[in-house]
Amino acid sequence: MNTDYQKDLKVIKKVLNKLDIPYESHKYFNDGHSSKVFLLNDHYLVKQNKQSLLKAEVQFLNLNNSKVFQKIVYADSNYDFVVYDFIQGNMMKSVDDIEDTLKSIFKITSNYKNYTGYGFGYLNEKFESWSKFLDDEIKYSSLTVNPYIPDNSNVYKCINILEKYPFDKKLLHGDFGTHNFVKENGKLIGVIDPMPIIGDPLYDLLFAIVSNKDILKNITLEKIYSLANEPKEKINAMLTIVLYSRIARCIKYQPQDIDTYLNYWNKFKI
Repeated sequence: MNTDYQKDLKVIKKVLNKLDIPYESHKYFNDGHSSKVFLLNDHYLVKQNKQSLLKAEVQFLNLNNSKVFQKIVYADSNYDFVVYDFIQGNMMKSVDDIEDTLKSIFKITSNYKNYTGYGFGYLNEKFESWSKFLDDEIKYSSLTVNPYIPDNSNVYKCINILEKYPFDKKLLHGDFGTHNFVKENGKLIGVIDPMPIIGDPLYDLLFAIVSNKDILKNITLEKIYSLANEPKEKINAMLTIVLYSRIARCIKYQPQDIDTYLNYWNKFKI
């Protein structure tokens, strides 16, 4: 019996004891990232990851207790694992009802709670300002995007534009895309796997919009302006940064979609 499996059995035993339930079954999920996730008794989602990442998830979910987010059943005191209620449904690989999804995205991001702690950016690696976080995002994305978009000077200029627009600091989901949306009958019913970011809710709103080619191919700038309800200059600047970052993710994870994103980028460029 290997060490990892022995560790999983210890976690399962601890969960069963804490929840006072009998063992029935468990099966593993592949979430595509660094987490180890298994479903216990077809009801409890048990997640293992770096302690700092799980602690950040718990902070976000405790602050933003919307019914669409995962419900914490039990969080280990050392953050070795967290137990969630399992959200039944299908991952939103395709978007069946774009209008309903956009309404849900807006409602969720409009109800993020204020964050009064220090810093900006990811909870487990804070920056002293929002601008420095965005600058770091652009630098990191450029390592992947540069062969496709060699000149990113306009992206950096957008940081200066955004500095003109103050905002109430919120705790965002941080990986708020359709790859983390659960749907049922085509409707968004759940959001999983936060990577919490301290910042401007407009970031998450636009991140979600550009996260899926189905939305991107069917949404106009005017629709985005009406949905975001912010100054157009600010929306354009944030959209440029978020879209640039999304192109980097697309190259890594959905290379088959890159033409859709590059076409949008070339049409949109501010």
